[in-house]
Amino acid sequence: MKRNILIILFVSIAISSSSQINTFGEEGDETATNFVFAIKLMPSLNGNLVQVAVKLKDSEDPKSVEYLTFNGFARQIAGYESSKANPNKENLIEKYNVFEVPSEATEKGNSEIIFYTVKKTEVILNNLWRLKYSEYPYFSMERNSDKGWAKHQDINITWLPSDSQMNILRQYGINELSEFIEGEDAMRLLKDVRDREWQNRYIQSAGVYQGDMSTDTIPGN
Repeated sequence: MKRNILIILFVSIAISSSSQINTFGEEGDETATNFVFAIKLMPSLNGNLVQVAVKLKDSEDPKSVEYLTFNGFARQIAGYESSKANPNKENLIEKYNVFEVPSEATEKGNSEIIFYTVKKTEVILNNLWRLKYSEYPYFSMERNSDKGWAKHQDINITWLPSDSQMNILRQYGINELSEFIEGEDAMRLLKDVRDREWQNRYIQSAGVYQGDMSTDTIPGN
């Protein structure tokens, strides 16, 4: 009888442990599928004007957020590095058609394709500041003449989009700029900001007409 009780106790502990000890990314771990890539249109502590991260989907717990560099973010969404948000190492740039990724069948070698993909993604991330600012906010001899796409109704406010522009950004799953754009919405934003018509619509929604977009289009398009 005592032996049977011990066996039952051991089995119960084993079942309980197996449901709690899964590490991130292991098959059967529910949280592994809940991690997403995320973008926030707010400055980061390392000096970037945009924050990028991997986080638990829809979680507001700061402990669930793992901030990344632009390079690390680019490599993870392209499947070149392991990621909790991309455990199968899919090339999400290609999957969501953010831009055309050269195939290995071209004359480019694999290392050149990786370099091209990562650098082009970094360029897009480095220009997302245009959605929030009407002019480049940091002192830079090279960039202080750069103009953003945000046009707040108060011309003295250069660090916020207009109400109509915020309505466009809300289509990506946020209510405020302080919130993360997550998962498929984040990938859709990376794709859309490269589109000339989307850029014009964003700018003109604030009541501003800009016929020549050549200086404001994201470089590398």
